[in-house]
Order: sequence, then C-alpha cells, then structure tokens
Amino acid sequence: MHDINGDPALVAIERAINELRCGRALYCSGAEPLDGAQSGLLVASAETASPALIARLKKAAGKTGLALAITKERADTLGLRLSGAPLAAERESVLLRFRRPVSLSMVNWLAGVDPGSAAVPARSRELIVEAGDALTTAVLRVAKHARLLPAVLVISSSPPASSDVLALSIAEIDRLVQPRRFELERVSEARVPLAGHEDCRLVLFRDGRDASEHVAVLIGSPKGPAVSVRLHSACLTGDLLGSLRCDCGDQLRRAVDQLAAVGGGVLLYLAQEGRGIGLANKLRAYELQDAGLDTIEADRHLGFSADERSYAVAASMLQQLGRTRIQLLTNNLEKIEALRQAGIEVVGGQRLIGAVNRHNARYVHAKRERAGHLMPQINMDEIL
Repeated sequence: MHDINGDPALVAIERAINELRCGRALYCSGAEPLDGAQSGLLVASAETASPALIARLKKAAGKTGLALAITKERADTLGLRLSGAPLAAERESVLLRFRRPVSLSMVNWLAGVDPGSAAVPARSRELIVEAGDALTTAVLRVAKHARLLPAVLVISSSPPASSDVLALSIAEIDRLVQPRRFELERVSEARVPLAGHEDCRLVLFRDGRDASEHVAVLIGSPKGPAVSVRLHSACLTGDLLGSLRCDCGDQLRRAVDQLAAVGGGVLLYLAQEGRGIGLANKLRAYELQDAGLDTIEADRHLGFSADERSYAVAASMLQQLGRTRIQLLTNNLEKIEALRQAGIEVVGGQRLIGAVNRHNARYVHAKRERAGHLMPQINMDEIL
C-alpha cells in the first residue's frame, strides 16, 4: 500500500528528529550525480552521541576520519579561519576535520555541550577547517529543529548496509524548512476560564511536520474588523516559574489584561522556547550570560542565530481562526514583517512592556540595543 502514513518526507523528518535526540546515527543523502551513484553523510548529534557510538563511527570512518559540522556562528566564536582568512559571511556551515584521533571531551568542547567546560580548546594546527556544503547545512537544520545544539558528527559515506540506520534525503529535509500552508491541524478546543478573565476559549493546533503543539487563547468577544493579537513564545522559566531573568511571564500576563481591556482578542502561545533554541540550550545560554555575554552573544556562542523562531505557524493559526486583519501587541518589528509576508494584514499595533529588574536588565537592554525592539531606554546604573 502506497504512503499509508501520509507524506513520506514528513514521516522521515519526524523519525530523524527522534533518532538524533536518542543518540542514534542517520544516513543523509544529497543529490544524485549524473552517473547515478548516491553520495551522502553518516551523521550523529554531537550532543547526544555516546562514547560507544563515537567509537563505532570512528571505526566506520577508517582513514578518512571523523569530522564535525558546526554553524558559522559557532566557528566565529571559536575563532576558526578557513584557508587563512575569515569565513565568508554567506557560508552557513563549517566542517572540522581532525589531524589526530578525536576524544569525546574535545567534540563536546567544540560543539558547546558544556559552556562552562575547562577543556583545553583545539589548536588551529590540530584542525582542518573546510567550508560546509548544502547537505552539511541541511543536517544542521535538522539538529536545530530537534532543539539540539547545531553540531553534528559526520562521515562521508555510501548508503550503509545496516537496516537499523534511518535514511533521509536533502529533499525531505527541505520539506521541514519549507512548510506547506495547511500542515497545521486544528485538533481540539474548550472553554477555559482564566483568573480575572473568565470569558476565554482555548484552541489547540498540532504541526504535522513534527507533532509540536501550539495554543490559541481566544479572549472575550473582540469587535471591529481588526482583532488585537499577541504572539507569545513559550517560556517555561518565565511563564510558569516566574523567573526574573526575562520579562516573558510579565508580558504574558499583561497581554491577557490588555486584550481583555479592549473587549477581547487572540493570544497565540507558540512552542518556541528560548527564541526557538529549546529549554536545554536556553539554560546553556544563561550560563554564558552569567559569564558576561549578552543574550544574543550567548545564542551565537552556541551556534545559533540571534533569533531562530518562525512565525509561519502563527500565520496559519490566524488564517484558520478567520483573523487575517489584526492589530499586533509587540515590541518586535520582525514579527510584523513576518506576518505580513505570510499573508496577514497588520494594520496597527501596541507595545507591550514588561517589568525590568536587576536580574533581567541586561537582557532587556540587549533586546532594545541589539535586536531593535521598541522599548524604553534603561538606566542600567540605576537598576544594577
């Protein structure tokens, strides 16, 4: 029976994400050359690979040796140079080959697994730094989507004979980063009274690409042609635990109040923890911030861009809710542009300012000065 589980690309991607998270290797194939021979990479996440798996990968690599793929951001942090010159700005991935047998501790250090590690860094003469290709870049995207560090052990390889190694193609990976418009399923909904605002309804959506779940909170009975909307990325530490390191929890509660105050609106609660890098990496970034980096520098140190979020899911949620003309509560101009690019008409907006304290002042300051968020200037001397 053909494609009984639906789109084969999405099935392959979901399984690949699980394999990487569970510390197992994948085989990723690129485009087929004219002679019909298939080329590809045997890959494993540097973060989840066990010593036993690394030993098996080394054996499989033979004389060609094991290599490590990382992002340009991570390579820049490590001060690595390609052919004696800085890495080109357009280069998205970098391949590190080792001149001597590599240890697990060295792989972890290069990948950023333990930001506080005192491991001695690799000296430039111990590494051969090469430009990554399209397949290397695609594999790193899968690692990011799995909320793992974008650092992957690789071996150039033909398809493995073993049937227990999942195979994935670059075409299937492209389906992950280029979602189709209606891959979001409206799954369930119910009336859920909130403290202080009882007229609320929750609608749950599930992403068919990776089974992640996002919630629309419908507040009150909004009037007029343009509904007030807030996009809020999940933040376990701020929203649930009341962390003082960010302003997320305060923004969430103020957004609900502001939407209720105008008669109602829609709050989209998006599963994009830590600006899209996941909780584990957010905690790693916190450790780096304690060492002196700001929030954007910390994310780049781990190999991520300044913001890994996508708002395609938010646009799809609004379309399914019939709310395509909106006013947006945000300080982030990139959210407005992203929604407009996805077909949502943003006709106005309102800023949403959270409380600033001595624990989150540097974070809020970086959002204003580095990311261009529309926020009041902070007197750092006064707060700290």
